[in-house]
Amino acid sequence: MERYELPEGWEWEKIGNQNYFDLIMGQSPLSNTYNLNGVGLPFFQGKTEFGILHPVVNKYCSAPNRIAVKDDVLISVRAPVGPTNLADRECCIGRGARCYKMQR
Repeated sequence: MERYELPEGWEWEKIGNQNYFDLIMGQSPLSNTYNLNGVGLPFFQGKTEFGILHPVVNKYCSAPNRIAVKDDVLISVRAPVGPTNLADRECCIGRGARCYKMQR
């Protein structure tokens, strides 16, 4: 596999290495906690809300089950599987998404 040259101080690592990342699967909150009024956290269900780099907020959740924080990597796990975005704020993730959290 051809690899790109990394900046100084960086190293290659498998994304599933539990020494660096925690994998959080999204979970659907109760539908009566969804809203368009900005109450609670932005709610992302997967590719539908993904932008070029960061997701676009269309919906909120007042009782989130699974939470991603700023700089977590969001991955769509519902067709199409694989598109990614970077969380630019704390947000709720639904069943169509998962996130990789860097261990800080």
